[in-house]
Amino acid sequence: MRRDRAAAAEKKARRARRGLRFTREGRVFVLTTLGVGAGAVNTGNNLLYLVLGLMLSLIVLSGVLSDLVLWWVRVRRSLPSRAFVGTPCVIELALANDKKWLPSFSIEVEDQAADEPTDRRCYFLKVGARAEQVAAYRRVPSKRGVLVLSRFRLSTRYPFGLFEKWRLVDDRTELVVYPALVPVVAPALPAGARAEDRASPRRGPGTEPAGLREYRAGDEARSVHARRSAALGRLVVRERERESGARLSIVLDNARPPDLDDAAWPLAFERAISHAASIAERALAHGSSVDVITRSGGSPVVLGGGAPDPILRYLALLGPVAHDAAPLPTPRASSVIVTPELAIDAVA
Repeated sequence: MRRDRAAAAEKKARRARRGLRFTREGRVFVLTTLGVGAGAVNTGNNLLYLVLGLMLSLIVLSGVLSDLVLWWVRVRRSLPSRAFVGTPCVIELALANDKKWLPSFSIEVEDQAADEPTDRRCYFLKVGARAEQVAAYRRVPSKRGVLVLSRFRLSTRYPFGLFEKWRLVDDRTELVVYPALVPVVAPALPAGARAEDRASPRRGPGTEPAGLREYRAGDEARSVHARRSAALGRLVVRERERESGARLSIVLDNARPPDLDDAAWPLAFERAISHAASIAERALAHGSSVDVITRSGGSPVVLGGGAPDPILRYLALLGPVAHDAAPLPTPRASSVIVTPELAIDAVA
């Protein structure tokens, strides 16, 4: 009994993953076909029977060819390195045709995300046999956090546009959407903090040499050691010690007060997170080391000049806590306090 239910459920799910609908032209064509069939039966005219057979053959041919187009095709996506709320990001889709001899024509691919509509789709006019075509579309994330790209919807109206056939292909991928960046002024740090610049054992931008290493994609051309590369017969680059400059801690209060409006506080909280992310990005660009401190923990410390991704990821996944949660840590001498009321004060 359970096996029968499981088999029925699987069959129903498989049926739901494929679909067909009439286009406007298809409805007109089918109604015309029915009219020609009624006329042929009533009059017995052989010419009408010939036309009816031709129209029915076109319907059958349309169904067979559209199925061939959607069979044995694969889709994969390439995600951007960064995605921000409210900013368009480019996602690439590659459609591969695994058929040995037959090409696929006129396929539209929709990359579906959970709880978020897809504004644009990718259209592939022709994908040859055992070939692959790449197209890209722009997606504008509406909220920070994890964006789940759950599946693809492949559809076609080939060859005559009478029907639209579609097929769903599961392909779950997660994209972390960073908070929106807003214009902010770089925080003014105490003079004593900037006097603490010193070499760090970590490799990175700096003035002190730290040795040589193999060249990697993305290294600057000016860092290549010409004489050593010529002697070894391969490219090597100079490594330098990263300078750890001023330390800035961004203190973000993520506790939800019990007396605030339920509708107003989430918007203020999102604005506060955007301000914290923007301050961190500006401070890192100015050479300061940055971390974020909240009631629920803290982000990794990013040294000055480094990529802000660890901090942006922490803020992207940060959620509110109860007002009676752990107390907010005491701000350091070089700190910036950010509250959901958008009160941003530099503590000197």
